[in-house]
Amino acid sequence: MIELLQKIVESTPGAKAAILMGFDGISVAQFVAPQDDELDVESMATELSFRFMELRTAAASLEMGSLSDIAIQAEYGTVLVRVLSEEYFVAVLLERTGHFGKGRWVLRSTARALAAQL
Repeated sequence: MIELLQKIVESTPGAKAAILMGFDGISVAQFVAPQDDELDVESMATELSFRFMELRTAAASLEMGSLSDIAIQAEYGTVLVRVLSEEYFVAVLLERTGHFGKGRWVLRSTARALAAQL
């Protein structure tokens, strides 16, 4: 599983970290790029996981169907999320100049393999 998260980071220009996490806020596995080893991706993802639950509820109440992707673009970086199941998601943290499109594609193409390992 860590190998797949490492592949996500190494395949995405500007990626700093990837994490597989439950919507309950419990981390399953993570990979942080060596140059960003002091990055606390687990705390960031834990905090966001509760907001993602709220987004899922809002999407359901608006009859939008299941949530599959979430993107948060901020001043200092971007978080890309791919929902794997009702319980789990994978997220990648990009620096401000990271490659958004490539990150989404890598997450989408790796999602099935990650879900199979849960």
